[in-house]
Amino acid sequence: MKRGLFVTFCILTLSSLSLLINATPVNAAYSGYSHMVYPIQNTVTFDGKWTSDTEWTDGTSTSFGTNSVFVSKWGPYGSETSVPQYFLIEILNDTTNDENDYWQICFDGDMSGGTAPGANDLLINIGGHGTNITFYQGTGTGWASMATPSAANFQWKDSISASPKSSTPHWICEIMINKPVLNVGAQYWARVAVNDAGGAGVQAWPPTSRDVPSDWGDFPYSGDAIPEGFSFGVVLLLSSVAVVASFYLLRKRSETQGSSAKLSAY
Repeated sequence: MKRGLFVTFCILTLSSLSLLINATPVNAAYSGYSHMVYPIQNTVTFDGKWTSDTEWTDGTSTSFGTNSVFVSKWGPYGSETSVPQYFLIEILNDTTNDENDYWQICFDGDMSGGTAPGANDLLINIGGHGTNITFYQGTGTGWASMATPSAANFQWKDSISASPKSSTPHWICEIMINKPVLNVGAQYWARVAVNDAGGAGVQAWPPTSRDVPSDWGDFPYSGDAIPEGFSFGVVLLLSSVAVVASFYLLRKRSETQGSSAKLSAY
């Protein structure tokens, strides 16, 4: 194989693999925004911080905005009416207590989408670091306030603390909802947002409207613990490169041996 053809082959192969690895799931609500939710392995202590350096390492970590990140995990499965969903949200450089700060999560529990919040859509707003907690349910045209769920179905706590993601103490929030009671399915669409009123302002994942469920991100789930080390995509890419390289080396060896044989014959 000519070197030029080989290089072209490698580029096409790696480009194809990259497209497969980064492909948006078919049912993603907002293109390019998907966050895998893995089952809980490490117990969560609701103190608004990383109680240990491993408390949240069993969940996928997703950065958003200019200085924020969230982690999520689900379980343990208790019954048809007890399936906790956990979130940890951090604003990595927010150290001030501002009245208009908030943590916010919107859920489209049945992935029905729409251009306005529907009956199965939920918005949780934790404002002023706990001074104003409000739940909203979709009406078909907007949001209407609803009663705050009991402690068995909703918990939260925030604090200014250091974490494995930043040694500078900053705002961190832990949240739990009971999915079945709040009409959130096993897989759902959601939008995670914060308002750093004294700094970066509103940051959201996806960076879309809280009022348009079709523009929220996809939250598929896994029944297996989060993988350690390389992701599947990286392993697949490295394996493919190894296969291509082996093919090339074998081909070159064959060509070299053939050339040697021809020279000795003359």
